[in-house]
Amino acid sequence: MNKRYQEKILTNINKDEDSGCWMWKGQISNSGYGKLMIKDDSNRTKTEGAQEVSYIAFKGPITENSLVKSSCNNRLCVNPDHLNLVKNA
Repeated sequence: MNKRYQEKILTNINKDEDSGCWMWKGQISNSGYGKLMIKDDSNRTKTEGAQEVSYIAFKGPITENSLVKSSCNNRLCVNPDHLNLVKNA
């Protein structure tokens, strides 16, 4: 788990009590998904998907050939309880 990423996620959400979704309130891509700037292990800044960063922050690394998908089908939801890895076909 990554505390720095957790802080970035938690400061950019509104929790929806009805659905349990953590609604991303930061930048949004043209495709409707949240995005944010993070520093990688080499200290370089890059843009990443908010769902991917949330998964890494709260659950761990994203395995090779996998994608992060939300079980609630909400593009702005970054609740790690709603995020799962699926194999990239």
